[in-house]
Amino acid sequence: MHMRIVWGRLRPGQWDAFEAKFNEVLASHRDIPGLRGRWLARDAADPDTGFSVSLWDSEAAMADYESGALHENTIRPALTPFFAGDYRTHHCEVRVKQEFGG
Repeated sequence: MHMRIVWGRLRPGQWDAFEAKFNEVLASHRDIPGLRGRWLARDAADPDTGFSVSLWDSEAAMADYESGALHENTIRPALTPFFAGDYRTHHCEVRVKQEFGG
């Protein structure tokens, strides 16, 4: 499995609008090949920053998504206006997985 982690700084006071747009745009695109799950987390110490974390079946599936039309033409353009110009994407190989009940 592979994980894509995006950290970003939003324009001040834009978190609620960003979260609403994130939900609006991504909720209708859940059937992306290889995507296992997606989370949006707001930084508790800095409310204008946060993380988008997605879990993928493979590195190839993650790369296909990033270079595909959905990401380039729909998702990125919808979310980019909220960013203050500072965001980074990290690609990770999941090495240990522990699941707990709950």
